[in-house]
Amino acid sequence: MKSGMTRTKRLTADALLLTTAFILSWIEIMISLPAAVPGIKIGLANLAILFAMYYCGNADAFFVLVGRIILSAFLFGNVSSLIIGAAGGMLSFAVMALSRKLFGKHIVYVSIMGGVFHNIGQLTAASFMLGTSFIMLLPYLISGGIAAGAFNGIIADRILKFSLTNPM
Repeated sequence: MKSGMTRTKRLTADALLLTTAFILSWIEIMISLPAAVPGIKIGLANLAILFAMYYCGNADAFFVLVGRIILSAFLFGNVSSLIIGAAGGMLSFAVMALSRKLFGKHIVYVSIMGGVFHNIGQLTAASFMLGTSFIMLLPYLISGGIAAGAFNGIIADRILKFSLTNPM
């Protein structure tokens, strides 16, 4: 828990961030962008995960991530989407937590690493589940992860700077 944040504030922040992540997932489902490669998305829910990681800490961000994956899979998907989403989300989270130690306050770099490894995790899970290789999609998904990660990192950085100058 970040210093100065009471348990009530932390729980409230986590609940708000989980709700935000879930709503952003829903919005992304509703506005699916045309893409030449299946699986490329903006990853808007990652905004809430990044914010939680930098504002509250890794434990809170992990709670938001797991909650969002479970809620989204149960309401919008199935067991396959749960497994694939969890694989991408968990790998992405682990890499972002490590990247945060390496890059510190450079949230855009952390977000790019998260975007790239989210796609790698999902591609790996889908390959195992379907028993086929999707390696030919990897360059496209890495490019998409870099673009989505940069976009989300820039937005998260702006939101974080605003929230730190205007604390709760």
